[in-house]
This record gives sequence, structure tokens and C-alpha cells, in this order.
Amino acid sequence: MKLASRFRLALLATTLPLAARVDLLLVPPPEGAPAETRPVLTLHLNNPTEFDAAFRFEPDIEGEYADAAGHHRLHFALVDESQRRVDVPRRTRVIVRLRPEENIRPGEGFVSLRLLSPRTNPVMFPAPPAPAVAPTPPPVAARGLRRPNLDLTTDVEEMRRHISGHEPIYFAVGSRDRLNARFQFSFKYRVLDPGPNESELGPVTDALGMLYFAYTQTSIWDLDGFSRPFYDSSYRPALFLQHALPRIKDSEWNFTLRGGAQHESNGKGGGAVAATSGPGLIATNRLRHPSDSRSLNTFFAAATARWEDVGARFMEVSLQANAYFHIDENPDIATYRGHAELRLRGGYARGLQLSAHLRGRPAGHGSVEFNLTWPTSESPLLRALPLIGSLGGYAQIQYFNGYGESLLDYDVRRRDQLRLGLMIVR
Repeated sequence: MKLASRFRLALLATTLPLAARVDLLLVPPPEGAPAETRPVLTLHLNNPTEFDAAFRFEPDIEGEYADAAGHHRLHFALVDESQRRVDVPRRTRVIVRLRPEENIRPGEGFVSLRLLSPRTNPVMFPAPPAPAVAPTPPPVAARGLRRPNLDLTTDVEEMRRHISGHEPIYFAVGSRDRLNARFQFSFKYRVLDPGPNESELGPVTDALGMLYFAYTQTSIWDLDGFSRPFYDSSYRPALFLQHALPRIKDSEWNFTLRGGAQHESNGKGGGAVAATSGPGLIATNRLRHPSDSRSLNTFFAAATARWEDVGARFMEVSLQANAYFHIDENPDIATYRGHAELRLRGGYARGLQLSAHLRGRPAGHGSVEFNLTWPTSESPLLRALPLIGSLGGYAQIQYFNGYGESLLDYDVRRRDQLRLGLMIVR
């Protein structure tokens, strides 16, 4: 009986639209249309995936709007009630129209409006004019702000304006001598977002708009050792300026400059007694450094060139120069890392990509790392597994060979380490 139930559950799962997704885009009334107290708004239901999808509206479609007097709630009705449930075939768009059930307050200026269930982007359009027979009440400042506030963004949406990807985010597992995993988390935070007119705000504001704080953490996890310890972790906060050069008209190339400072540490401190390495991930019989503490500081400057055509094919080349300081715990690290890093990446913006990271110097040592990634929904093997297509992200094959995969073993060579994993941000 249990076997039959499991079979039915698996059969049901395989019939589900695995990676289907419906994106919502709210559109304001056409520009130049007469302002109304109950304007008709257009909602686009977009399905960019390879799977058919369906979207169902809740019985109560709620929204909010803001004008000079503050924030207000209102409810919406479908213009065509038969669209309460909408089928959205793959790679198509369906249009739904909605009308507010309550009036939008007349006034001057603009109104900002969004749906809350389902949640959509905010739109802005002119407020309906006040009746000629009634005087327009003076605008009331939004409570606590002392000024009109049309911003409907939430804390999370405001955070997204400032936070973006920095280095890849992934989790990968492999085995060479021992079963191990490597994972990385990374982001950068733009300190000030002046908006599209940042070049008109003066040199100080313009410079602050180029200032970023970044944080990257990379860990190697020993999955075979006693208590499954983290073999080593690297913590890398950085502060830098990043500037995208003006795009040349009709050119398919973009150029970006970046420069700043980075601190890297494995978060360890310790004694001054040398000890031979134990049965860890890296097998070596020579004496280790007096402690497991590792840290270094780097000034860096990088230039990136990116080519992308209308077919979303792209190629990216980044060259970075490094200058080390305060490297007492590993004074010979330049012998193994060198003073230059080369990053190459190419493929399709939404498809298969191959990246390479090389560092070192010809007369010394170095390392090379390759990552081959592709969307999980584009893998026939993964799509055949129940619900796996809804996983999102990118399937990953990672290869590393060379010195310094972890900061602890910056002077130890790791040969032919292959891992399979899931990459969330490329």
C-alpha cells in the first residue's frame, strides 16, 4: 500500500508544471488619457519559461495608493470576471484589466499605486482633478515625514536597489582523497544610489554613487572527518570604487573600472608552535606555519570589458592587479598568488556559461579554476526528476588545480579537484 501511494505521488509530481513562473507587470493608464477617479489599469501576466502555467486571483484583490495627503487602501475588481483564473501558455503574455472599487482622491500632482494581493510593481500617473465647485483642500504632509511621500517600496525592495551580486554564490560537492564541499556567499552594497541623474548631482555625490562595500565568504567543508568540520573559511570584506564608462553609441562593448582595498582572513589565531599537518583534506608531511592564522590585505585595481550581442551571447574579460601589505603571517604569498588575476567568462546570458579564474605568475606558482554552469530547467536529466525543475539556479561543474584553494593552504598544491553543485548567482 505504501509503495502504491508513493508511486501515485511521484506520478502526480511529474505531471506538475516544473519550472513554470508567471511574472506580473502593472501598467498605468496611457499617457495623455483623461485622469479618472477609478482608472482602468492593465496587468500583464508574463510566462518566460518553457512550461505552461496558470494564475488565479484571490477573491479580494487589494491595493494601495499614495498622494500628497498620505497612503490609502482600496480594492479592485476584474473588468472581465471570467479571468479570475487565467491560463498562461509558455513564452506568452496574457493581459488582464482591473478597476478600483473606491475612488482615488482628487487633488494635484501624481498618484503612486500598486497591487498588494497579488503584489506588483508600483506605477505613477496624474491624480484626478478636483471638482470645480469644491475647493481643493491643502495637501497634508505624510505623517512623520513633513513632506508628500509617493514612495510605496518596502524595506526589501529598497534593499534591492543597493545590494547586487559580486562573486558567484554556489554549493558544490566533490571527492579527492576525501569527500568535501566548497561553498561561497557574496554580495556588494552600493552605499548611495543617486538614481539615473547621478551625473548631474555634483562630484561628491557622483563619487559616493561609485562607492561599494562587498563581502565574500568561501568555505571548504570536510564531509569525511570526525564531526564533519569546516576545514577552512576565508572572509573577505572589501571597499572599492566602481565606474562604468559611457557606452559608445551602437557599440556592443561595455567597460568598467574598479579599484579599492580588501582584507582577507580565515578568522583564526593561535600559538607559535609548529606542528605537522594531521589527516586533513590536504596531505603533506612538511612543517606547517607556526599557527593556523592567515590574513592579508590587498590594494587592487581592475578593468573589465564585456561584449554582448542582441542574441544574448556574451564574452567578458577582467584583469586585476594586486599589491599586498600587512602580510606577516604569510609573507611569501605573492610567490603563489602573484600580483595579477585574469577572469574570463562567456556563453549565453540566460544559458550555458563557462568561466575561468587564473592567478599567479609564470616564474612562480598559481592556480586555475573553471566553472561550467547552465540553468537547471535546461537539463533533460534534472527535468525528468519530480519537482527538480522548480529548484531554480544553475547546475555547476567546478574544476580546480593549483595552489591556495583555501587561505590556510595558500602554499599547498591541490591537484584535479572536481565538484558538482548548484550555483545561485553567476
